[in-house]
Amino acid sequence: TTNTIGSNDGTPYGQCKNWNGSANIPGESWLISPAVDITGLANPRLSFQNASRFAGPVLETLVSTNYDGVSDPSTATWTALAPILDLNTGAYVWTNSGALDISAYSSTNFRVAFKYTAPAPSGSAWEVDDIKIFEP
Repeated sequence: TTNTIGSNDGTPYGQCKNWNGSANIPGESWLISPAVDITGLANPRLSFQNASRFAGPVLETLVSTNYDGVSDPSTATWTALAPILDLNTGAYVWTNSGALDISAYSSTNFRVAFKYTAPAPSGSAWEVDDIKIFEP
């Protein structure tokens, strides 16, 4: 799987896809945030922009309080969130995830991950931008 950084209106964004230039290949990609301390926030929320193209697996949005930042991510405990995703397969349409409640994950080692797992021969391309942790 290929991970690249592109530009959305002049700002960088992350992209994952399983297209190698001539075919879709099986793969798994992780984009994982640094550790974030949200223990002082009473009502923390996560939001991000996402866009996709082509039919294939959807992007997973995950959180962990026990990932160490260096090991294989599959060794940690990850909990899935349910963001609003761009499911338009014909063109990239930047879509807001909504304000996702992350208050249950308060920890000094809180991490957000975007995981894309794709089998061959199907495959999507996913883009993620403007990742924010905030308190409304």
